Amino acid sequence: MPTHQDDRPDAAQVALRPLAQSDAPQAGEGPLSFFEERPEDRPLPPIAVNEGPAKDIDDVIARLDALVSESLRDGLKIGYFAALYLRVTLAVKRAILAGDVFQDNARMEELDVVFANRFLRAWEKHKTGGTPSAPWQAAFDGLERDGLLVLQHLLLGMNAHINLDLGVAAAEVMRRRGRPIHELRADFVMINEVLARLTRIVQVQLGELSTAFGVLERVGPELQAKLAGVVMSGARDEAWDLAVELMGARELPEWRDIVRKRAKSAARIADKVIEPSLVDRLVRPIASAEQKHGVRFNVQVIAS
Repeated sequence: MPTHQDDRPDAAQVALRPLAQSDAPQAGEGPLSFFEERPEDRPLPPIAVNEGPAKDIDDVIARLDALVSESLRDGLKIGYFAALYLRVTLAVKRAILAGDVFQDNARMEELDVVFANRFLRAWEKHKTGGTPSAPWQAAFDGLERDGLLVLQHLLLGMNAHINLDLGVAAAEVMRRRGRPIHELRADFVMINEVLARLTRIVQVQLGELSTAFGVLERVGPELQAKLAGVVMSGARDEAWDLAVELMGARELPEWRDIVRKRAKSAARIADKVIEPSLVDRLVRPIASAEQKHGVRFNVQVIAS
């Protein structure tokens, strides 16, 4: 069974008690994390545009836009989540520019970038034959399955990103800054509100794809409530709890254990989103309607 290793943060600037020599990762062993120095001969592989992780929110937007464009050109289902995420990131940028939404705009941009890089890195790892974290692996495996709703693909991505990545990113940012996690609470809640609002808008848009979605009026609300409830019920609070727990980690092995445990939990949620009996009973009639339009059309709807 493959070991999911994309569970660790990504920069080398966090104030932790020094690791024991026996615990420190050796050069050439496994993916890099912020607990390690990055040797010059081990650069990250290219991600969409430029090399290495995104540097700022405009860089994140450029990379997501490139992935959406690639999905439109090649009919890639990853474009569903990328298009939603692009809209979320644009909304966060506008809020930062407005200057009165978040308590600390520079910190929010940093969180946005760290958060986005976890998705971008997971996708790059998947494309190059690597093994991302367990919930991202489930989401990417779902891209190859026939009969899943667009909503299911979105929720698989949101599950990995919120139930795992968000808490990790929040802890990373505050540890880099050497500040207590509670200072981030209000902005953490606000970024979740942005995501929730846009997700509801996209669900409405998907329901308006065609008259073939008459079936959606009968079973869609029940299905959407069931699927969204599986992923989102308590997700924000659980992500916050993960961030708080990670802030207390004193050594790399402890951090790894915490994230690995949460990754397994998020992977179990992914299994519920694609539960075969649910697909057979409710999803196939709606999925067949979505498939009449094709991936490119559906990506455009989400991105618009």
